[in-house]
Amino acid sequence: EITLEALSEAIDKKLIKHIGLSNETPWGVMKFLSVSEKLNLKRIVSIQNPYSLLNRSFETGLSEIALNEKVGLLPYSPLAGGVLTGKYLNGNMPKDSRMALFERMRGRYTGEHAESAVTEYKKLAEKFNLNLTQMALNFVTKQNFVTSNIIGATTLTQLKQNIESINCELNKEILDEIDHI
Repeated sequence: EITLEALSEAIDKKLIKHIGLSNETPWGVMKFLSVSEKLNLKRIVSIQNPYSLLNRSFETGLSEIALNEKVGLLPYSPLAGGVLTGKYLNGNMPKDSRMALFERMRGRYTGEHAESAVTEYKKLAEKFNLNLTQMALNFVTKQNFVTSNIIGATTLTQLKQNIESINCELNKEILDEIDHI
């Protein structure tokens, strides 16, 4: 209640435009929405949680809330820390890459199951003559509960490739194979 009161006041004073949450659970989102309704305070409009081909947990519970309560997802780590570019396959660890620089991140998106999934996603992208990075980003961007995809890049080349993901076409067959993987 205190947090929503302070943030509602900040909106009224035009210090901020909207309220969003980060790394929140379905229960937490619903509590924020309930309190804002009960006390006639400003509502949250977004949630920033991880979402990618390697972490689709948002689809269980939170996507239903996002759609029905109009709380858009601003997914972070849509490339799973760069793992969904394929550059870490077969034990590769590029110098100065995110996983090389931030060892604590490795456990989030690496391991036998992740490697297997990325290998299959790479085969799928190649089968349809797609770029793996663009396929992974486009999958996230096209979800009906996503408001805006948070992309990141270290180089201008990566940024251009990420931006071009909007032009990647994922047909029903590709989406079905993604779900199968």
